[in-house]
Amino acid sequence: MEHLGNSHIEGIQNEYRRINAQWLRTQYRMLIWLALFTAAMETVMFFVLDRIDAITTSSTVYLLKYLVAPSGCNLAICAAAVLLMRSRQSDKWKMYAVSLLTVVMAFLVYSFHSVFYPLFLVFVIPMLLTTAYGERKLTTVTGVTCVISKAASDLFLRWDPQETYVLSSRDALVNFGLSLVLLALFYVVCLQLLTVEQEKNEASINLERERQRYQEEAVTDSLTRVGNRQALRAAFQRMEEMQDSQRYFLAMMDLDDFKQLNDTYGHSQGDRYLQAMGEVLRQVATDRIQPFRFGGDEFCVLFRDCGREEVYSVCRSIQERFRREEIHWLCKSVSVSIGAAEHLRGERPARLLDRADTALYQAKQEKGSVYIEKA
Repeated sequence: MEHLGNSHIEGIQNEYRRINAQWLRTQYRMLIWLALFTAAMETVMFFVLDRIDAITTSSTVYLLKYLVAPSGCNLAICAAAVLLMRSRQSDKWKMYAVSLLTVVMAFLVYSFHSVFYPLFLVFVIPMLLTTAYGERKLTTVTGVTCVISKAASDLFLRWDPQETYVLSSRDALVNFGLSLVLLALFYVVCLQLLTVEQEKNEASINLERERQRYQEEAVTDSLTRVGNRQALRAAFQRMEEMQDSQRYFLAMMDLDDFKQLNDTYGHSQGDRYLQAMGEVLRQVATDRIQPFRFGGDEFCVLFRDCGREEVYSVCRSIQERFRREEIHWLCKSVSVSIGAAEHLRGERPARLLDRADTALYQAKQEKGSVYIEKA
């Protein structure tokens, strides 16, 4: 039963990964649209400044510096993003690469137009976009890269000759320091948002684990840790729904001379044999082989999509595994008798149980044997 709960938790985590992959595609499209929007705004600015005679250089120089060069760089970034998304790299690698390409775009936009100083807020965009992934490391890499890129642009690049150098005056230096502090503060806020989001996700997974645990307890025999009668009823219901497309066998089994063992050695010792039997059944359990405790020392196994030979082989394996359990060395050796019957089309579960029980009676004529009802 436990593997079903674990698979459900894995399903939730896979859903998180699917959402991240979807957001990656969204971020990629935003990167492309951001490049197109930037090119459009630069074109509009050229015509506006030209109309009001605000261009201090020749129109050709302005076009080259503030339209052709930025648009060429944005085009290169878009081409790199397209190649990246079409590559066979993992989604996590693409997440980092697309996020850093967004930082590069912010760096270029700011560097080409840093005369508009509030434009440094463009570095906020890459940090904000990465928080959707819930990856602290990714947000940290992006945030640190943004701060370093902004500082490098101010200190080493002067694309516009009219721009005031950050070290040329006290006010420029104060503005430089203040902008870096604001970016760093925004990065801290992003980390806090990530912490809250991760705590919510963790709480959601923990609640789901608890729900799964309670659900498993309701359908699990407390002594042997295999399915109980309620779980068997649910399995029979699924069998009736799928009987037209899948083949089923039911094997009934019990411990030979168990009552005598209980009377001689006590119920606590008898419980140890039952626990050993439960351990063996859990070892052979798969999605197609489901074990249950029917009651007392009786157990049953429902086989789905298994042939007659496989059912016989698994039953023999159960007997051999149980024979090797340590309890037999400490007390008395006990054998297991097993009888099985194949489910017939349209047959009710109660009738299948009766036939499997009859097969078990046949098996107990020679204790420790396996009897499968003839088709």
